[in-house]
Amino acid sequence: MGSLRSELLSLIASTARDFISEPSSSLDANINRTLAAIGELFDVDRAYVFEYRAAQGVVCNTHEWCAPGVEPQIEHLQGLPVELVPWWMDEMRAGRAINLSSLDDLPPEGESTRELLENQGIHSLLVLPLVRRGQLDGFAGFDHVRGSRCWSEEEVAVLRIVVSSFAQGFERRQIDQRLEQMAFEDPLTGLPNRALLGRRLEKALAKARLSGRLLAVGYLDLDAFKQVNDRYGHAVGDELLAVMATRLRQSMHPGETVARLGGDEFVVVLPEMESQQRLLERAEALLGVVAEPCTMSDGYCVAMGTSLGLRLVPPDDADPDLLLRQADQAMYAAKRAGGSRIHIFDASFEQREHLRQARILAIRSAIGKGELRLFVQPMVNLATGRVFAVEALVRWATADQGLLLPGEWLPLIEHDPAILELGDWVMEQALHWGSRWLDAGLCEAISVNVSARELLDPAFSTRLCTRLRSYPQLPTGALRLEVLESAAMHDLDQVKATMRACREAGVSFALDDFGTGYSSLAYLRQLPVSLLKIDRSFVQQMLKEPGDASIVRGVIDMAHALGLRCVAEGVQTEVHQELLQGMGCEFAQGFGIARPMPAQQFPAWVKRYSGGGGAPIRSAP
Repeated sequence: MGSLRSELLSLIASTARDFISEPSSSLDANINRTLAAIGELFDVDRAYVFEYRAAQGVVCNTHEWCAPGVEPQIEHLQGLPVELVPWWMDEMRAGRAINLSSLDDLPPEGESTRELLENQGIHSLLVLPLVRRGQLDGFAGFDHVRGSRCWSEEEVAVLRIVVSSFAQGFERRQIDQRLEQMAFEDPLTGLPNRALLGRRLEKALAKARLSGRLLAVGYLDLDAFKQVNDRYGHAVGDELLAVMATRLRQSMHPGETVARLGGDEFVVVLPEMESQQRLLERAEALLGVVAEPCTMSDGYCVAMGTSLGLRLVPPDDADPDLLLRQADQAMYAAKRAGGSRIHIFDASFEQREHLRQARILAIRSAIGKGELRLFVQPMVNLATGRVFAVEALVRWATADQGLLLPGEWLPLIEHDPAILELGDWVMEQALHWGSRWLDAGLCEAISVNVSARELLDPAFSTRLCTRLRSYPQLPTGALRLEVLESAAMHDLDQVKATMRACREAGVSFALDDFGTGYSSLAYLRQLPVSLLKIDRSFVQQMLKEPGDASIVRGVIDMAHALGLRCVAEGVQTEVHQELLQGMGCEFAQGFGIARPMPAQQFPAWVKRYSGGGGAPIRSAP
């Protein structure tokens, strides 16, 4: 007995050492080695481990050791329903050992197990539960088929210690698998993440260069996904991303990969393309997969488009990071072309992108060098003709091209951090000049356009409040920020938060170019605006197009119903002014009143056209 005790203690020590020190990838080998050691030490015929898969309601024989001449049973014991062995499973869940020196020791409630055991030729057995943190993971068993054995309490206790290492090993492997999953898998969709994509892309590149066949890297971005989040909520947005991920995964051919990089951006790796035409057919199929309407769990039906940028290999030896960047650039080109389409990256596109970046650098430099000029355009009260407000505008005074209008350069920085620098410059200039004009009674307010990027910048309201403290004499509501409908739709929650913070600092808001964007009453009611600016395209045509006149009247009536006042943009003639005033429009702006002018010229303009006494403005030269 002393020799057996020594061997048992040695078995416990070696098992604990192996399961603690060796990686989880060695778990199966360690379990098989331990089963063999137990089998030989106790002269059993078969030693095994079963895994309990609670979700499926089955147990599966995962490991088995058999003494020489004993027939293995592992192939016959896969997916065994637990309802076939209810007593057995109750004992295991309760943490009790099953120790049978003979099948005649089976209790009445365990008789349903007899046939299964007899079919395996079992005469006696010991079965021990594998329990981890109170949950049953499975069980380990030791059978005699050529004789029988009665296991002592001490032997059972020792074997409990040994097989408990199995459960610890299972837990460690699950932790390692979860860590690997976290490292290489997107948690929302289960798709490969950027790290795993990089590995697969490297392998695909190496294979493509050996085979000489086309490899395509595709960058997909869902069109208008933010609108889904804003309209239905982030839970629906996440569900939509998961649905799209499943669709894309199921549409992948052998050897292809789809990964999620974050947000609504996905990447596909398409190897072994026979031709560019075949690639385009494959890409169109992916667009079709995304475009199918989705019915969400709460009943919403959502249809999405996607923009897809493709980068082909060969002709060059670009690395994975460069391929992804260039596919991303091609995707943005597809979006700029209207979205829901495919764009293939090429060298000329890259050259244009370089020129665009150089232009952006020149614009940023112009801000620092003082090459920008503040212009203003008045808005007048149609009833009194007095100046109601001025809109701050910007021009770029270049050395070689003269004075450039915003349309020639502003779109280049719309999505660039430079737009924030420009916005800060315009704001400071507008407050500097506007505070003087307000003190002099030349106008009642000054309007400044703000970009989508500024509205989405959580620090924007803080910067503005800091700047306003330098102008304590500015009346509440005298600074008005003009926002576009489309800018407000990017992230409605953040935009509303920014607007609320600004309003608390005494800033008012106007919705600009109303009628050209979403024109959604639901969105309009959510935004804290006090003024609605009717887009010039309707105002300019209202004398020729009855439909446009009806639209203008409808917008004015709607604004009044919501407690808002209106500014008509694009007013060109005295007839426009009279017609708008008859419709109830309060204010007007346009070339028929004044063209944009340098800020320094505004006081003289007010004096000249108001006659110093606020006479109604009927026309402008």
